[in-house]
Amino acid sequence: MIDTSREEPNRRGRLVACSTLALGVALATAAPAYGQVAAADAAQRDPEAAQATETPTAVQDETAEPDAGEIIVTGSRVQRDGFTAPTPTTVLGAELIAQTAPANLADVVNQLPALSTGLSPRVGNLGTSTGQGGLNVLNLRALGPTRTLVLLDGRRVAGSTSTGVVDINTIPQQLVERVDVVTGGASAAYGSDAVTGVINFVLNKDFDGLLLDAQVGLTDEGDGATRKFSASFGTDFADGRGHFVIAGEYSDQEGIFETRSRDWFNGSKLVANPVAGGPTRIYAENVNLSTATGGGLIIRDARNGPLQGIQFGPGGAPRPFQFGTQSGTANLMIGGERNDIAAFIPLAADVKNRNVFARLSYEVLEGVTAFAEGSYGMSEVFNPAVHQFKLGNLTIQRDNAFLPESIRAQMTAAGLTQLIYGTWNQDIGKLEVVNEFETYRVVGGIDAKLGGSWTLNGYYQYGRTNAYNAVENQTITARYNQAIDAVRDASGNIACRNPANGCVPLNIIGTGVASQAAIDWLTGTPERDSKIEQHVAALSVQGEPFSTWAGPVSVAVGGEYRKESTAETVDPLSLTSSYFSGNFKPVNGSYDVKEGFLEVVVPLAKDVPFAQSLDLNGAVRATEYSTSGYVTTWKVGATWKPFNDLLIRAVRSRDIRAPNIADLFANVQVTQTVTDPFNGGRTDTVAAFISSGNPDLAPERANNLGVGAVFSPSFLPGFQVSLDYYRIDIDGAITTLASSSQQAVDLCFRGISAICPLITRDGGGRITAIRLAAVNAGTLKTSGFDIEGSYRTDIGAGRLTLRGLLNITEELVVDTGVTRKDYAGEVANQTSPFGALAAYFPDLQGSLSVTYQQGGFTGFLRGRYIGEGVVDNTFTAADISRNEVPSVVYLDGTVSYKFEGARGSPEFYLAVDNILDKEPPTVAPLAANPFLSTGTSPGLYDAIGRSFRIGVRGKF
Repeated sequence: MIDTSREEPNRRGRLVACSTLALGVALATAAPAYGQVAAADAAQRDPEAAQATETPTAVQDETAEPDAGEIIVTGSRVQRDGFTAPTPTTVLGAELIAQTAPANLADVVNQLPALSTGLSPRVGNLGTSTGQGGLNVLNLRALGPTRTLVLLDGRRVAGSTSTGVVDINTIPQQLVERVDVVTGGASAAYGSDAVTGVINFVLNKDFDGLLLDAQVGLTDEGDGATRKFSASFGTDFADGRGHFVIAGEYSDQEGIFETRSRDWFNGSKLVANPVAGGPTRIYAENVNLSTATGGGLIIRDARNGPLQGIQFGPGGAPRPFQFGTQSGTANLMIGGERNDIAAFIPLAADVKNRNVFARLSYEVLEGVTAFAEGSYGMSEVFNPAVHQFKLGNLTIQRDNAFLPESIRAQMTAAGLTQLIYGTWNQDIGKLEVVNEFETYRVVGGIDAKLGGSWTLNGYYQYGRTNAYNAVENQTITARYNQAIDAVRDASGNIACRNPANGCVPLNIIGTGVASQAAIDWLTGTPERDSKIEQHVAALSVQGEPFSTWAGPVSVAVGGEYRKESTAETVDPLSLTSSYFSGNFKPVNGSYDVKEGFLEVVVPLAKDVPFAQSLDLNGAVRATEYSTSGYVTTWKVGATWKPFNDLLIRAVRSRDIRAPNIADLFANVQVTQTVTDPFNGGRTDTVAAFISSGNPDLAPERANNLGVGAVFSPSFLPGFQVSLDYYRIDIDGAITTLASSSQQAVDLCFRGISAICPLITRDGGGRITAIRLAAVNAGTLKTSGFDIEGSYRTDIGAGRLTLRGLLNITEELVVDTGVTRKDYAGEVANQTSPFGALAAYFPDLQGSLSVTYQQGGFTGFLRGRYIGEGVVDNTFTAADISRNEVPSVVYLDGTVSYKFEGARGSPEFYLAVDNILDKEPPTVAPLAANPFLSTGTSPGLYDAIGRSFRIGVRGKF
């Protein structure tokens, strides 16, 4: 085991100080933030206001009166009057969502401190082979989206990729009446993947009337335009026995395709220090490529003669290249000629979303209601990712027909036959990522009252995602190499030295010189078509079979069946990795799951000294996977209200993430040569299965602990504050230990036993195959605190609401079985551990907001805080010139006015994000390709700048 973790000397003290300060702020300014308090308050103080309400971690609509309708508890399968589940839950209500007027609902959810960067149109814009660009994917606790379960009305949604992650773009957003974010393990209630929690989008299925909303937006730079139009309609029929609702949305978000469009971009990168005696790494501005230009650069000749450093501009004209100081990092220089390929990296992809949802319900018998739902969501993504760089690894022969005669003459005079050359192929253009997703969903079921307290719910659901991924304008490596080797044929015409396959010669010496015919011949489009299907059937019964001295015992019991499958096809060239990048690999496979669950709530005390209430909540789920076998998950929790003003809660659970289809069934084979240290260094040629699944994977197992309290002082009506401690320990985490066959053999030889079963030998001990697959070898551990507070009061004729949220991450330890490291506090864009889509782990995040309503006017102002961080927890002063990254505060606001007396009560609103146009801090790691670093972490910080949205909505 290689231990790369290091305890920062003052980090624990800093976290304690921050915790104390945060609690003080919450107590001083408090407000049930987005959710950790108020819904429970509604139930505790007015039981008739909610038949069931979430854990005291939930502010639904702080500006609205409590809803008299039923609120189904997302953190529990049990529904009963006044029940508060022990698992903390944040609730984003429709009123709060409307206040922020987001271009996309995921933008609101992602701003919760408990969520880390997932995937959005502003994140992952360099990826070409994942097929995930432009998706909106959520990531609780920074442990990866595959450990966050996303539900729609308490039901699973078909994934958008073979990993099972759900694209929020396909959810009918206007009809969402609230979003429940369960910030704790919930596998006993909902099954696999709820390791870090559940995000449940709850729709208003009883919506009545016609609601219209139109919105447009623009950034301060005049780009990144957004357009959105939403409409919802609902009505009763058959004297109220039936109800019909339909909703649709059309939205566009234009891309921002160049980082250099922002003033903060200055070419900053973290590079190796070229000066001896200082730190190993330094930050420098104006860092540029030294081994390629858009029109080509001669890196060296055989004798380091006068041709070295000549570049080619428009029309192929040669001119000197101005070199800066070699940085010590390959391909990069400090200063010199402006030549930074990262300037052309997109800040945001172009995304078009369309979705429609319809629901029909009818009371077929007294107490028995049948319902049917159907939805369709479509998302189209376009993203020109990056130029196709060749960084000093090309050879240009002296007889190349496109070389200027002046250069050829100098080569002849110097006795040179070839040049070493680099280009980022400006004429060919950037890779163009195209992702298209269509998600279909149909549900049919019944809700029935069985008599007394007993109810029944059953449904069947079919979901399907059709995904098309392509990377247009891709160079086919073999054809590119063939086309650039151009000579004069016997007739004096320019032709390929090897004219096979109808080769068309390509001129890469200069800009504006490549023919379209040549580009067309050597480029292609890697493509992948995916069909991802999900079948779910479920039946559950709930009731109160008997009572104790403290009240009725509630029971929920049920069973579920689910089948997941993925079928993918890719083009033949992708299978052989023939393109510059974007070589898709297919995943094909399926599994099914049979589950049964039982949950009980047992009241232990009621209205006695030091126990106004004491409830025990327990759940167990038995699960049988066709691939990984049987597993049991469970939960035990309690809520204790010693007196009216205080509620204490605790929960302990065992949760799982079962391997998804990509984990199990990915399978692509190549041939590699390895040296076998077990047999005296003998060389074996083996079949290496890259991007490989492992059908022997077992579920990850997580132990979750949560302890917290909610204080609601009767002497200060409208005030609440909650403090919760959480700890998640995951054993058998699914991780890939080796990226090459040789590394797999070497790790096995070093004693990393988990990887040895992936190596196959024949009877003579010779290696015949190696599977570069994931194994259950890792552990993950994270812990921290969630603090939320709220205060609501009337001021004159209006109402003032204050809210505060804070998340403090104590630790986030990733142990792969080979290395161990604590990532908490790191805010650089690093290689993502364990499938997290972005490696940003600030140990302190929070928000503070104020809302004032009077008559038709609403004003909303929010400050979002990202605490100071570091590039790498293991760095010392000898490793880096500046490891610290400063804290950042963003200010967002919305103003709206509703004309109550007018038809439809039209409401006009203006929303501004990043009001102060705060620039992102400079932060960049020594990455695998440091020349592609934009100088900040766009998934964590706002790289777009100030942006505006205006709109109007009304209900008729």
